[in-house]
Amino acid sequence: MEKSQHERRQHFRGKPRPGRVMPVRFRPTAVEGQDRPWVAAETRNIGIGGAFIASQAILPTGTFLTVELTLPTSDQIFTLPAVVRWVDGTLGMGVQFVGVDVDILLELNDYFSSLTGL
Repeated sequence: MEKSQHERRQHFRGKPRPGRVMPVRFRPTAVEGQDRPWVAAETRNIGIGGAFIASQAILPTGTFLTVELTLPTSDQIFTLPAVVRWVDGTLGMGVQFVGVDVDILLELNDYFSSLTGL
């Protein structure tokens, strides 16, 4: 095994992270004014920079999408623009949040910072 693969397995992403599994919904960014349907899914790991979304409706790498979520501590729906950065077979996709409003980032950071087992 290469050193980088070994290091990745030791990284926190390979360990359970309380509060990082939550329901979300997503859809590809509208093309030519046509909205796409929302897909219900669940995160397996989420932070202010992105998330792994477990879903059978996997989008290709490079696809821009909108992710919506509600934190357990709030009734507010957060709308996060994102791009698919990697795909894990039939398990789901890793997305990077892009162009997120600073106030939303601060609220997300406050929530994730409050979790134990980071």
